[in-house]
Amino acid sequence: MNNDDQEKSVMLSVLAGIGIGVLVGAVAGLLLAPKPGSETRENISHTLGDLGNKISDLSNQVATRVKSAVETGKQVVQDKIEKAADEAGDATA
Repeated sequence: MNNDDQEKSVMLSVLAGIGIGVLVGAVAGLLLAPKPGSETRENISHTLGDLGNKISDLSNQVATRVKSAVETGKQVVQDKIEKAADEAGDATA
């Protein structure tokens, strides 16, 4: 379980880093660009919408990977239980 917790922590750190990097880059680009305020506001709106979509996509990918890891973990536990039951049956026979 410790390894799974570590993988989740790493994944969340990566997602946070990507999100913060995109946000900082977008804000810096918009603030430094020589455009009128209306264009800048429109660009900010589009950028935030894109960021929301990217975060949604990334969270879906993470959810899929976590579900896969949980299913794999369940299967490993089930296999070990079956193996232990088989060994216990062999020991009593």
